[in-house]
Amino acid sequence: MIFDKLLSLPGDADPWIVDHQPIIVAAEDERIPPGDVADAAARTATALRAHGIVPGERCIVWLESPTDIIVAYAALTALDAVPILLSPTLPGPVAASMVRGVDGITAVIAADELLATAREAFPGLGRVVDWRELAAELPRHRRLSRRRETATDAPYVVVHTSGTTGTPKLAECSSASIRFNARVQAVIHFLSRLDGHLALVISPVHGRTVVGILAALMRKAPLMLLQDDSPENVDRMLKRHRPVYLETHPNTFRAWQHLAPGGAFRSVRFFGAGFDVIHPDTVDALLRGSDHRFAVCVEVYGQNETGPIAIRSHLKGLQRPLRTLRRLRSSRLLRGHPAGAHFPFCRIRIVDDSGRTVPAGTPGRMVVKTPGVFSGYINRPDLMSKNFPDNRWWDTGDWGTKSRTGRITLIDRQVDKVSGAISGIGIEDILLERFPEFLELVVLEREGRLQPVLSLRPGTEFRKQAWEAAVRRLPPMTEPVVIPDEDFPRTVTGKIQRDQLKRALAGRDLSIRQ
Repeated sequence: MIFDKLLSLPGDADPWIVDHQPIIVAAEDERIPPGDVADAAARTATALRAHGIVPGERCIVWLESPTDIIVAYAALTALDAVPILLSPTLPGPVAASMVRGVDGITAVIAADELLATAREAFPGLGRVVDWRELAAELPRHRRLSRRRETATDAPYVVVHTSGTTGTPKLAECSSASIRFNARVQAVIHFLSRLDGHLALVISPVHGRTVVGILAALMRKAPLMLLQDDSPENVDRMLKRHRPVYLETHPNTFRAWQHLAPGGAFRSVRFFGAGFDVIHPDTVDALLRGSDHRFAVCVEVYGQNETGPIAIRSHLKGLQRPLRTLRRLRSSRLLRGHPAGAHFPFCRIRIVDDSGRTVPAGTPGRMVVKTPGVFSGYINRPDLMSKNFPDNRWWDTGDWGTKSRTGRITLIDRQVDKVSGAISGIGIEDILLERFPEFLELVVLEREGRLQPVLSLRPGTEFRKQAWEAAVRRLPPMTEPVVIPDEDFPRTVTGKIQRDQLKRALAGRDLSIRQ
């Protein structure tokens, strides 16, 4: 599908914007003609076929730049091979443990340092394709031509989960599920009347990225692909190229929100946030930073395994009265993070531990049934039978509530539930809004007590008296631990690995540390 859409782009399509120099195609002045990307994908498919890649094979793609990764999986799917997309940030031993015992993997595509790591991590795997060498031989290969692809339940791509609770799981998705989820996003883009570059600063191997790329191609929208998510680079790129759409991980948005007063987000009319909850003060900062009168920040709750589940929109202009209302109704915020209304095509049930549906507003396990559901974990089939019995209702692993009108509230991950409060996420929402100098805040439960752990923005200090006043009406908590932001263990999508954080805090002096 992505291969087909690339080749169908018009010759005069607006260039893609990149902040990196890909291996497979040349960027000039941070621009790449989409026709060059399509040509590279068509020739790469022929080159990979010459290297022995055949239909049905699983092939690991372990590359760094978003553009290279897109060309690689477009070429592989054109051959009816199945790419397994691995994040370049994964250590070799972790990557090796993820694919251990998985059948059908016959090749790995890598370059430079990852090439050497791949040879150590996957001994005896089969063919190892040097991406840089393959790029050099492209001119002598013809473009692949094939009939248009029809979406089916056959495997299309393998992505991996964030790994918040341990080793990431490999999630296999069919072309039918990817296309369905992409169509949902394409409809949202159409209704939002987006006309301009769509900027993606998200993990290039995540299922969300594959869906987002296909949705953009469906709309024939030009892409802006950023590999470097540092605030300095993002500030420069956004000010120079002025996209209308910007999507990244919620924690990354938080690390950028101080750029708003300087005009980085002036051109952005649509902020997209998935992967994790986005806190209210981050939403406020983003929308205030846009010059558009009706700028919107949309948070979509969903998973690799399910596609989109629920959607919540924040409209510029409504933030100030809503902020006042939130403070007056902080008791409601303590019940969890509102995730919005579920999509009409998605059914959601809240069930107890025995699987029985609980009344509206009662907390429980969130299980869903959606057309965008994935095919299964290829490295953890045991979890499929546990989380997806009879291939009917998928257990999201989240704890939450559903109102009578179908609105969803996230309370916590099931494995991260706290006993000292209704919702740890709710406390985080309240405190992060009151303390904009906090770069990150996580509320853990350690030895039966709530333990806040936070990091500060550069140049700020912890305000002890303000903290004591703010937590007076909240559930009892121990003194906060202040750590450098880099000490927070994170996944490739910026999520905090809470269990790892608990282990890291074990034995540490739990007094405030600047």
